Amino acid sequence: MNKTFATVLKILIGIVLVGAILAGVYYGVSYRSDANKMAEELQAGNAFMEKGDYLSAIGSYSAGLEYDPENQDVKNAIAHAYVMLGSLYGSSNEAIDAYQNALLYNVENKNAYWGVANIFEERGEEDNVLSALNTGYENTGDENMKIKADNILAERERLRQEEEARLAEEAEIAAIKAAHDEVLSKVLAAFDAGDMDDVKELLRTDEVKRLADEIVSEDTSFYYGSEDTEGNRQGKGVAVYLDGYFYYGNFDRNQRSGEGTWMRAVYADSSAIGSYIFKGHWTNDLPNGSGEATSNFYKDRISSAELVKQVIKGEYKDGLENGKMSLSGTTKGAAAVQYSYTSENGVAVQSSNDDSGIKGQYIIAKSSDGKSNLTSDGSTRGVEGFIK
Repeated sequence: MNKTFATVLKILIGIVLVGAILAGVYYGVSYRSDANKMAEELQAGNAFMEKGDYLSAIGSYSAGLEYDPENQDVKNAIAHAYVMLGSLYGSSNEAIDAYQNALLYNVENKNAYWGVANIFEERGEEDNVLSALNTGYENTGDENMKIKADNILAERERLRQEEEARLAEEAEIAAIKAAHDEVLSKVLAAFDAGDMDDVKELLRTDEVKRLADEIVSEDTSFYYGSEDTEGNRQGKGVAVYLDGYFYYGNFDRNQRSGEGTWMRAVYADSSAIGSYIFKGHWTNDLPNGSGEATSNFYKDRISSAELVKQVIKGEYKDGLENGKMSLSGTTKGAAAVQYSYTSENGVAVQSSNDDSGIKGQYIIAKSSDGKSNLTSDGSTRGVEGFIK
């Protein structure tokens, strides 16, 4: 190797070494510069977080992430800032957007799922609540999310069963009412026709007796007739009550009011009475005012002196005789009798001190021909079904 060539080679090697050193210095300085810039952005983001300026914090963290796009710690910091931002927005759509943005940076952020779920719960959007909780459970394994979702589904099932039972009950009630209406519409038509013998026969049929037997309380009655827009009994109709009593006439807001007929035609087989009919004025759901009560008896179940039919006319107060009353009737032997007496709050007033001839009873009236007495033991008198 000649001297000239060796000198050139040394110069070339020196140039390469200097270039390598310069390149290393450049890249080292560049790396340290990026790390410093990233650190500065993160530090700024932390400062904004402390101040509660979450939007600015997100901006600084995002700028820092540009120097290391796969840095999960920085992504977590951004996610946390979005969660804090969402909490400031309450239940708004902006809050939902903030929580969803948090999940873009950290799909395992539990607070973001809870934030979205709580907002949808406040809005009553149950399907969206379940979606948020189920997705959150899949991505985080948070058992509380599963428990919450399961409870929602259990409550939904409970409500479904409850609604199903309610609808079934309503359908059953509607079917029962339809059956009642079918029977009572016939009763109403019979009363409208005005032939009381036909009404008696109808009330004694098995279908009507079965309907009456369904009533086991004084607070219960079945009705068919006119109603107002609120479903109250209003106007003309017919209703059946405890012990097989029927009312036909006018109603005013569920109460018997005005002119009405109160009737019973089914009694125990051993009873002497066959039917009872009261026609009169009603107020406050009770007989008040003038009225007429007719009782019919079976001839084969009474003595010859007893009445086959008796009619009591007069004034009534809350279902009790109260004032001047008259009683007329026909005996089994076809003799007609008539009495006049006075009652006070359902108790007949004694009209004579003569011996009634019956132990424990006193005379309240003498017959118009003076041949017989009408007596009482002081028991309450009034409309059947309203005497306590």
